Amino acid sequence: MKGDRVKNLNKCHITMVAEEIREYLNSVNQSLQERFENREKLLLLAREVIRYCGETISLSHRGKKEEALKKYEMALEKAEQIRNIIKNFPELLYGDVGIAFQELAEASVIISLYFNVKLKLANDLGIPDTYYITGIADAIGEMRRKVLELLKKNNIEEAEKTYELMEELYELLWGFEYPKSLVPGLRQKIDNLRRLLEETNHDIFLAKLGKS
Repeated sequence: MKGDRVKNLNKCHITMVAEEIREYLNSVNQSLQERFENREKLLLLAREVIRYCGETISLSHRGKKEEALKKYEMALEKAEQIRNIIKNFPELLYGDVGIAFQELAEASVIISLYFNVKLKLANDLGIPDTYYITGIADAIGEMRRKVLELLKKNNIEEAEKTYELMEELYELLWGFEYPKSLVPGLRQKIDNLRRLLEETNHDIFLAKLGKS
């Protein structure tokens, strides 16, 4: 009799546990589905931001100010949509989304450099500092392209000014003696930039030699 009562209690408890787990999984399933749908939206938006930023930089190099600014504004609009989703799903800020923010920082530096537009910093763009910092590093690499274009036009003075800015930014980044995990990818970018600066300096030297 007592054993039957214990068995019934155990069965009742098991039923309750199963019901609680069922309710939990149903609620989680709904949450995961919502997260999945927003992740898909983020991936599409991130790819658009990356594309628009690439076009912004390319158009800047070609001196097409209005078109570059238009693409940049389109990138900003898509980035705002990303931020609105990230507010509710901060765990989705990784991968392509992070790259999109990095590209936005790079485009912001480049467009400011080319067209004397007020520079938008991390707070202005609403992106984490880590992505803005690595975006600066990428922008230094793009500045080499500007130097080479200026050298083709025999504008050595402007090329030297751009190179000086490259060096100054490099020195500032080099001073960031933080663990790799704090600003992922920065140390590798800095190492690559040292070589790029040396090559750029050599190109300027050769241009001066050819002009003398």
